[in-house]
Amino acid sequence: MLFIAGSLWANYVLPKDTAHTSSQDSVHVFPKYENKYYADYSNNLDLFLYGKRKYNSYQIVHPVNEKVLEYSPNQQLNLGFGFHYKWLGIGIAMNFGFVNNDDDLYGKTKRLDWQTNIYSQKAVFDFYLQYYKNFYVVNPSEVFPKWQEGDANYIRPDMYSITFGLGGMYILNNKRFSYRAAFLQTAVQKKSAGSYMFGGDVFLQGIGADSSIFPSGSGFDTLPAVVSHSALYFGFTNAYAYNFVFFKNYFVSLSLAAIVQVGKTGSKLEDGTGAGNYKPILHIQPRFAMGYNSHKWYAGLSFVRDVYMEIADTEKGQITYAFESGNFRFFMGMRFGWLTKKTLIRTKNKEIL
Repeated sequence: MLFIAGSLWANYVLPKDTAHTSSQDSVHVFPKYENKYYADYSNNLDLFLYGKRKYNSYQIVHPVNEKVLEYSPNQQLNLGFGFHYKWLGIGIAMNFGFVNNDDDLYGKTKRLDWQTNIYSQKAVFDFYLQYYKNFYVVNPSEVFPKWQEGDANYIRPDMYSITFGLGGMYILNNKRFSYRAAFLQTAVQKKSAGSYMFGGDVFLQGIGADSSIFPSGSGFDTLPAVVSHSALYFGFTNAYAYNFVFFKNYFVSLSLAAIVQVGKTGSKLEDGTGAGNYKPILHIQPRFAMGYNSHKWYAGLSFVRDVYMEIADTEKGQITYAFESGNFRFFMGMRFGWLTKKTLIRTKNKEIL
């Protein structure tokens, strides 16, 4: 795997320096500060290569037969590079045609997707701003009774989605647990630790099309002809996260938030009528990262996902809508002490308990 190959490269190709050797050599990397649990390397310049795939999908559950209709835009993998230095981090990723060349299968999706996960020492913030147009049915064999393997995909070029989300959580055990070590690599977790977190979020999402979002010839075309559905989700959040450290430099980070919130929903039909309700919303947010992270170089992968599921009253014929958004990332990078030599020499022995 990526982080295993990278660790071999670090052991046999990179110079055999440690965080506390030869302070006169500017290529050596020293932490801004460290304690028994993690070291902060945010004062160093680090350069990285990465790939990223962003997610946006909708699931609709039939109130009678409980079958699921899942829509997704044509996803794409972007490749690029970036840097971190102090509080600033920038990544530039591009769409390469030889990687994403399946428009004939899933349609050509227009998109605006700004997803940002901000990790500080004491808090984590998530921001979503997304617009997608052109969706296809992910699971046609479950939706269309006559669908067979090899049939063309059901594509909706008229279908669009809009999403805006903002959330944040405070990290209680921030002197032992570092989110940045797992997801930004501007720190290194030296000893396993975890933390409880709490905060809140608000999410606005909606889907729409020129005609009913339920395909004809499916088990869903007996439902009311919904042309758009939107929801505003809001409430408190809480989560627990833990960084496991193995063999000094290998890590696995697990995080889960699961809580019932409140949502204001509304649907519009083809005849122009509509209805809205307040519903309980199940919000699930898993985060996962794993890799190799030393004082000089790092490699690994991570993903973050938000799932909002409206808890509908199926006995009254209410339709269950669920929305997912998130991103998957793999990366490899190195740290350099060129810009902070004087600061590093002055602070390399500082320890905060």
